[in-house]
Amino acid sequence: MTVHIVSSIKINEADIPYEVIYRKVKHPRLEFRNGYLRLVVPPGLKEHEKLLYKHRLWIYRRFVSHKQRLIFAEGIELCSTRTEVQLQEHVGSLIASIGTELGMFPKKVAFREMRTKWGSCSSKGNINLNTYLMYLPEKLVEYVVFHEMAHLIEMNHGPRFKEMVHKKFHEHKSLEKQLRGYWVAIMEKHSF
Repeated sequence: MTVHIVSSIKINEADIPYEVIYRKVKHPRLEFRNGYLRLVVPPGLKEHEKLLYKHRLWIYRRFVSHKQRLIFAEGIELCSTRTEVQLQEHVGSLIASIGTELGMFPKKVAFREMRTKWGSCSSKGNINLNTYLMYLPEKLVEYVVFHEMAHLIEMNHGPRFKEMVHKKFHEHKSLEKQLRGYWVAIMEKHSF
């Protein structure tokens, strides 16, 4: 049985809410996703406050980073005219052109709602893309698709992968920042 405790911790004048979840895990872990702190601990752990105190700097940095993203996301207008079908058609044409450019095509492309990432590429050559891409501008959709297709050639984010991405998108750091802002805006819209 999982027991939840909801409380808050004060760090540098910030009151940060968190949830403690007792679960059958070997080691406790902290998760900070979409502005929410979760502490997952084994059932026998009683003093979770010590763990929070030990990692207070990490928690505070994540909290501040999320607040900054919220401010950045305030000015973001989500694309609301594209449907999932239109997204799939657009991605299909991107895959055809990027595949020709890279000389590599995925074996399968699937779309699903993901709560932690824009896409993934498996070692088997399958690409999964987040349906939330439909809210992004064309340039960001192209960037995400290219990023995942580059993984067909280089599975990790090592120098070869970075070189491919940088060659195609010199402004990749700006695009990554925009993606983080859009992520926050989308998560706020869908109340995750």
